[in-house]
Amino acid sequence: MRVLEFGLFGCGKNMNDRISLGAGGSGFGHRHTLDCAIERRGFTLIELLVVIAIIAILASMLLPALSKAKDKAKAIQCVNNLKQIGVAAHLYADDNRDNFFWGKANDSQRTPGALPNGGQWYVNPNSRILLRPVDSSGIVNDDAYWALGYSQYFAANQRLFACPNGQIVDEWHDTGLYYPREFWANSSYGMCGYLTSPYSGAQSQYGKSPGPVLKATGYLSPSSTIFCQDATEQKMEGEDDSLGLFPGHSTMLDQWADLGRQYYHNADMSLGWWRHNKGCNTLWVPGNVSRLKYVPRNVGIDYRYYTGEKPLKMP
Repeated sequence: MRVLEFGLFGCGKNMNDRISLGAGGSGFGHRHTLDCAIERRGFTLIELLVVIAIIAILASMLLPALSKAKDKAKAIQCVNNLKQIGVAAHLYADDNRDNFFWGKANDSQRTPGALPNGGQWYVNPNSRILLRPVDSSGIVNDDAYWALGYSQYFAANQRLFACPNGQIVDEWHDTGLYYPREFWANSSYGMCGYLTSPYSGAQSQYGKSPGPVLKATGYLSPSSTIFCQDATEQKMEGEDDSLGLFPGHSTMLDQWADLGRQYYHNADMSLGWWRHNKGCNTLWVPGNVSRLKYVPRNVGIDYRYYTGEKPLKMP
């Protein structure tokens, strides 16, 4: 009889770990001794809970840092957008005798220096025909977004006007429009009407009879004049729908305090201005971009930043 000795399943090779085969090599002999035990061991419940706890702690440490990095990247993209808008605006002014885009008001007097009042690139979400910002007589289209006046200077790249954090914008619910939010996504920067139409209210520095239109070279303090900025409102009138605290007003953004309650489920629509870590990215007339720090409604910013007049303090 032949005796064949081998280790089974990686066990030890001592003499007790033997399987004896018959002389013919077929079948097992009467002796079969296997003392090797196979040990298989997994994680205990306590060990798994410890691992999960460690992962949770690491995630809680990393997620805020990742969120801040993401917000910073969005703010940088917004700044780049505004800088390119500034380039387009100055190219337009160079070709139009130092005028930024404006048209005639849609009223009986046809006052020059008016801006389109709306936020639409198209007449509705199903259309792909760009609106004309003014008609053949130069009268502004009050449904159109002001950026349409500069479209040939930025190759009609509407995404330039989409702030990455522009989740809150005027969707014109108060006029009965309830289009998808994406319809308004490329209309997230606001411009004040006093950019082209001189402020003639209380304490105006332009005198009692200012000219009808302000040119790019006509501001009393161009370096502190806002061209456009992060905003809920696409075209700001100034007194009650901008960050400026105008004479005779004790708070800013009064219009949006009411509209937010009535038409946007009590949403804080002022956050459309404070998009970047409680800051408002702002493009100034010379083409530079800076961040305005958050101020409460009863403080506001110097209204002269919108009117082109000399402010009490430079931004």
